[in-house]
Amino acid sequence: MLGVTLKGRMRFVSVVITAMLLVAAMAWAGISLAGGTPTSAADDNQTNFRFVSNSNAATIGGVAHRMLMNGTGKVTASQVVGSGSFVHINSAAPVPKTILASGTWKAKRLVSFNLIGTYGSLAAGTLEMEVDLILDFPSPAVIPATLEIICNLSPAGLLTDEEEGFILTIDGAPFGQFKPKVPADQTSGLSVFTTGNEKRD
Repeated sequence: MLGVTLKGRMRFVSVVITAMLLVAAMAWAGISLAGGTPTSAADDNQTNFRFVSNSNAATIGGVAHRMLMNGTGKVTASQVVGSGSFVHINSAAPVPKTILASGTWKAKRLVSFNLIGTYGSLAAGTLEMEVDLILDFPSPAVIPATLEIICNLSPAGLLTDEEEGFILTIDGAPFGQFKPKVPADQTSGLSVFTTGNEKRD
């Protein structure tokens, strides 16, 4: 009996030590025991972004290339997560405008992120990232591109040197870059960065 009891105690101690080491490792890695979700101090410094906007490229052969694009995501000093959708149209065509391509996009890598100032929970600046354009029309394809999002806050006097909206660059595209219309009008769209992150249950 003594041998069995001693063996049982040793097994119990081993389990307790293993559990303590596991908890310590999870805490060091920033894993929440309640939800199993990775956490990081960087989460407190993340900036949210969203945009719904139109940008124009060149007109070639009577086709006026325009990109209707939207998206949302989060960015820190080291990484970006984001996605959205797009429709590439011929804006010179009669309504309904001819759709040249459509699909979704996904952020791949952060190129640069520059906030020029905050105004309450809003912020102004620029975000540039490498993205994949995932076409579902006219045929499935994945096209690498660079997406820059620009946010200006006129009421705060926080203005970048660029027009509000987005710049989309597709290497080798004959129509060039998609850029915000200059001057921007009420149909061009809106971009916004927000620094507030809700933490209440």
